[in-house]
Amino acid sequence: MMSPLLEKVLAEVTQLDRQEQLQLVSYLITQWQQQPNLFVEPKISRKNLFGCMQSKIKIAEDFDAPLNDFFEYI
Repeated sequence: MMSPLLEKVLAEVTQLDRQEQLQLVSYLITQWQQQPNLFVEPKISRKNLFGCMQSKIKIAEDFDAPLNDFFEYI
């Protein structure tokens, strides 16, 4: 399965002429050789995902109180 970013890049590459495509491929190969993990997506476990925003979001005490802007409709 391809990442959405890679799909977008490949769609854009088709708009380049042949010489530009070759230059881009050469550049990407060089970058990949220098940093083998360049295209590896980070793995996020469910354990780290759920609860990661705990204590970072605060809900006001009056979050369900009627808004002043809507008094004429109530």
